[in-house]
Amino acid sequence: MRPFSRPAMILSCLLVAFTSTSAVGSEGLMVTIKNDTTDNIYVTAYDRNSKPAQMVLSRQPIYGSASFPVTITADAAGKGHLSWTATTIDRDMRKCGHKDKPNLNDGDTVHVHADGDCGV
Repeated sequence: MRPFSRPAMILSCLLVAFTSTSAVGSEGLMVTIKNDTTDNIYVTAYDRNSKPAQMVLSRQPIYGSASFPVTITADAAGKGHLSWTATTIDRDMRKCGHKDKPNLNDGDTVHVHADGDCGV
């Protein structure tokens, strides 16, 4: 068996390191869901790039001004797409909110709130 040359060994190590880094980067985008009010809310969020859409939060309580990290799928352009709904935890003063957020980048913050009327 022929021994590897030093340059070939270094090139092999770099190739393995690059491949590992690429695989980690392609696992998804980390975004933060932030309650931008002082109200305590339940948040449900969906990753819209997954086919079918994947729930990433299910009635997760997020207290006033707190945040919660989630990982979502990137599309071919490297962008994420998230939709969310929120309801206040306080049933006596029920408020709701929802929004669709396309074109998200890794590290973005999605601001959520429940300040509108709830449908019947």
